[in-house]
Amino acid sequence: MTTAFLHIHVLVVILFLLLLLAKAFLLFFNQHDHLNRVRSSTKMLDIVFGTLTLVSGGYLALSYNGPLPNWLLVKVVLVLAAIPLSIVGLKRHSKVLTATGVLLFLYVYGIAETKSLKIRADKGEAVAVSPGGKVGTASPDPEKASHPILSQLEGTQLENAKAIYNNLCANCHGEDGQKGASGAVNLQLSRLNVEGRREVIANGRGLMPGFGSQLSEQEIEALALYSTLLKK
Repeated sequence: MTTAFLHIHVLVVILFLLLLLAKAFLLFFNQHDHLNRVRSSTKMLDIVFGTLTLVSGGYLALSYNGPLPNWLLVKVVLVLAAIPLSIVGLKRHSKVLTATGVLLFLYVYGIAETKSLKIRADKGEAVAVSPGGKVGTASPDPEKASHPILSQLEGTQLENAKAIYNNLCANCHGEDGQKGASGAVNLQLSRLNVEGRREVIANGRGLMPGFGSQLSEQEIEALALYSTLLKK
């Protein structure tokens, strides 16, 4: 259900933004009569898209398991401000208000895609795991030698990491990392390196909560390393 709402939310936001950009284009090129006709004919669409954006976004926020991250809180506030600002700007033919609304929506879309207020997604190198369980970062070119080994899970540490994963992660990611419940990333296909995985485990991302307050740094490190063992 959450995944369906996520897809609906993304689709509605894109449609609303495209419609807003089209009307903003008419305003910026002083096509006021044409703009008024378009606004009149799309008034119902504005209401539907705006309502669906708020409803689906509200459902996703309420379904979030854990404290809401800063980027999500900012996104909610900006959407609540951008919708009326854009509508008022177009109604009054105010280029300043309309431009502000458009920029806010573009920024919100960027936040949603990158899960970052800086609109910059983590860029991790692929993780290479040897048959013996040794973990290292792989060169972008698969034919080149991998980087030196970073760490190795074995014995009790491996069992503890597996237990933590099954308790906190398997419900959404699955024991093999491929379940994908509630929009969870397929860990077998993830290209995040160990550092990127530690960051996500500690602080969360998307609908995934952060576990930094529940796990020690050693446990987060072990869990990040264990998740790389699920890669194909």
